[in-house]
Amino acid sequence: MITVTMKWKERILLACIVSFVIYALLNILAMVYYPGGTSVEHHRIGYSFFDNFFSDLGMARTYAGGSNAVSQFLFASALILVGAALIIFFMLMVSFFNETKLERNSSRIGSVAGVLAGLACIGIAAAPWDLYLNIHLVFVIILSFSLLAVLISYSIAILSKESYPNRYAWVFGAYALVLVVYIALMMMGLDIETASGLRIMATGQKIVIYSGMLCLFLQILGAFFYNKRKDSGYVA
Repeated sequence: MITVTMKWKERILLACIVSFVIYALLNILAMVYYPGGTSVEHHRIGYSFFDNFFSDLGMARTYAGGSNAVSQFLFASALILVGAALIIFFMLMVSFFNETKLERNSSRIGSVAGVLAGLACIGIAAAPWDLYLNIHLVFVIILSFSLLAVLISYSIAILSKESYPNRYAWVFGAYALVLVVYIALMMMGLDIETASGLRIMATGQKIVIYSGMLCLFLQILGAFFYNKRKDSGYVA
């Protein structure tokens, strides 16, 4: 989808890598500045790793009614940044898979899904759940299923390309299992108004998001090093 020289691909991929690092730092800061409160304990102080959802960081107001402006800004900035990085990465990634019809078709499907995932991240940032719950949930669903399409499509593309390391397909496959389990949990409709239901879903979400960010970060690194090898003539 993006036609650029190998040197520019390297720079763009490096920028995506830096974006993911900044995303992680902004998320940590958002947790630090989150005033507190969960759906079960509205007046709880600070961010609870096991009892708060990531989306709580983006609330306009806390559960107790206080301002959440700083945390919301940091969280939204992080999501917009990583969403933009995903859009750019998947528009670029498709250019590595153009030798066979299977590579081209599966990578194109994967990149369209990847762009949708990036747009969904931006949508989640723009629609705090406490103000626009239904819209927020639509973007969460789009993100989940778009990522699943990415994982399946790019696993096929990578395995069908001899010069691209298969280990990156296995990374996609491993994350696909994690994501499917969490989607199943969401469909079960656990009651997050109970302490046990909240803890299961909030903790599960952390596992999905952290493993997802690690998976995508590794994919960007893989593309970066693949591009460098190709530029050096080590890849046919």
